[in-house]
Amino acid sequence: MDERKNEDGDGLVTVITIGDGGQIALAASILEEAGIPYFEKGEASRRLGIYLFNASARFVEIQVRSKDVASARKLLSEGGLKLD
Repeated sequence: MDERKNEDGDGLVTVITIGDGGQIALAASILEEAGIPYFEKGEASRRLGIYLFNASARFVEIQVRSKDVASARKLLSEGGLKLD
């Protein structure tokens, strides 16, 4: 899992990597409804269309605080998303 620190010092952990816009929206909806803050790493590149030149740039990593990993993974899995 990819981990980095946010401004509060909490580690951000990638819980799922998605390349489909519909699944990205579903993951965001699930986490928002549960009140779990998240970050879409790579979303800017995807929106800019950089993936036309770099296939890996079309994927977005959904990251959550380390303390929310278990809950986020459970909810995303129950929502039908395949986790990393």
